[in-house]
Amino acid sequence: SGGAQKAFGITPDLCIQAKIVAGGLPGGAVSGKREIMDRIDHDATAAKKIERILHPGTYNANPLSAAAAVTALSLVRDEDLAEKANKTAAELRKALTEVLVKEGVPWGIYGQSSTFLIYPNPFGDPIDPATFDPLKVPFAKLKGARGAGPLTGKIRMGLMTHGVDVMGAPGGFVSAMHGGAEIEKTVHALRETVRALKAEREVKAA
Repeated sequence: SGGAQKAFGITPDLCIQAKIVAGGLPGGAVSGKREIMDRIDHDATAAKKIERILHPGTYNANPLSAAAAVTALSLVRDEDLAEKANKTAAELRKALTEVLVKEGVPWGIYGQSSTFLIYPNPFGDPIDPATFDPLKVPFAKLKGARGAGPLTGKIRMGLMTHGVDVMGAPGGFVSAMHGGAEIEKTVHALRETVRALKAEREVKAA
């Protein structure tokens, strides 16, 4: 728990949480330092005799979203679900990297926290997947790889053929519900996808 604030040692003035804070239902939250948050509070602004900043919202005080939020936040408070997801993601990134190493494919696996991303190296740079460091790849190339044309699409289709659907990067997020079975399935899907692409000469081994 603690999110990016804890991971990077940052105490922000304001923090905005998206729908997951409402248990996936419509809703979000703005939190921050008291002197800032007091500006939208009726009692605080009245006591200080200062103008209140309006805070309109379609789902403000929605009881269903609020109930889901209380439950979701209780789970996060009582179990370190984020840490579990982060640990599983690290195991997945390591296992996917091993696939690339064994198959001799000059791609890279990277990500942080609960994310994993596949860098399909569309520019043909000399890459050792065992030592791949995304910070050493120019940002334009790293970002450009997300739209690597037909290759990205074929990677996604290959993975889907084996029951794994990822985002277009290609990559995705690991949740606290994922575990060893999902890692094994994803690793198998990447291995078979890489072999199929090699057989079709879409990918050359290093």
